[in-house]
Amino acid sequence: MWQKTEEELRLALSAPFSSADIDWRVSATTQDKSRGLAVPYVTNRAIQNRLDDTVGVDGWHNDFVPWKGDQAQLCGISIYFPGSQAWITKWDGADDSDFESVKGGLSDSMKRAAVEWGIGRYLYGMTQVWVAIEPRGKGFVIRDSERPALDAAHDKWVQAIQQRKAAPQGQTQRPQAAQSGAAGPGSSNPSQWQTATATPQQGAVPQQAQSRVQPPRSQGNTGVPAGCYLVMGAVLKPTMSGGSRTSVQVKDSAGQVLQAYTRGADNRLAPGILLTNAQFSTQQSNGVTFYILESYQLMDFGNEQAA
Repeated sequence: MWQKTEEELRLALSAPFSSADIDWRVSATTQDKSRGLAVPYVTNRAIQNRLDDTVGVDGWHNDFVPWKGDQAQLCGISIYFPGSQAWITKWDGADDSDFESVKGGLSDSMKRAAVEWGIGRYLYGMTQVWVAIEPRGKGFVIRDSERPALDAAHDKWVQAIQQRKAAPQGQTQRPQAAQSGAAGPGSSNPSQWQTATATPQQGAVPQQAQSRVQPPRSQGNTGVPAGCYLVMGAVLKPTMSGGSRTSVQVKDSAGQVLQAYTRGADNRLAPGILLTNAQFSTQQSNGVTFYILESYQLMDFGNEQAA
């Protein structure tokens, strides 16, 4: 049975992966469907190996539960803690895929549950890698020729994270965004960017909130255009009423990170997407204030609208 402190466990689970353990999917496309926004994720095989290596083959297990009328899957990853002689489980869920049905939902829900344990969470910081794509089936895939550039972008991001951790206290450096197409397709001038309207999906019609606010902001240079928010992470969460909502982590132009929720599931939110005209409200629960993402627009690069 494994013997680690809580900090040692956290560091072992959250350690970056080799680029060979990272796959990529297309999150958005240009209007002519020639280029797409590549979003990284850790393969399930690598997740299983990480858990085996960290807590042992008998120190963890996963469970799957149908959710939302069998249209989605919840995955719980449990780890046994010898000190307390107890299993601790962290859950997350995903809708069944249009391409792989239940299998896709099972796979995606395990990836998201792994992030709850810190596995692959560092990938949420990577921004805007645009690549050449080609149609396949009902969707699009990344061309094989783009793999070396994607591996390089991942490795550069890992190196930046490691340099930040190694920097003396008070001299911490902010990781720079991946440079492979980081400025978006065809334009690096934010003044040429346009917007495409998008509103929250499925039960996410904006409702009257207690107050409508703009989150506090400061000045800085992070590569995020002024007035915009970069999506760093988006995870589907179950609600107490049996529904679902999206928990989204965004970063503004000053580098400030904000955690917010949609009023329903919104599968258009994904790491690397830029939002503009975002409207937030605040609500309180048990003395805790949290943000609600009421509405937003997707950033459109030049005349190439993200879909």
